[in-house]
Amino acid sequence: MVRREDQAPLPALGVPYVPAIESLDDICSWLGTFRERLRQARGEERVAVALTVQRLEARYQHRRAELS
Repeated sequence: MVRREDQAPLPALGVPYVPAIESLDDICSWLGTFRERLRQARGEERVAVALTVQRLEARYQHRRAELS
């Protein structure tokens, strides 16, 4: 794999088990990672990455509601 000097490698699609991510900081970190991954995803990857982003966003909303 060739990396350009100013770019980090894309995260692998090893999708995290979303309900296992508990802290809001962890959820936000994963969301940022997968939103960036979605931005750069190829057509065949886009559906899987978008689904992960949706699950993380739902988990984030659920955890915020629990902590309020």
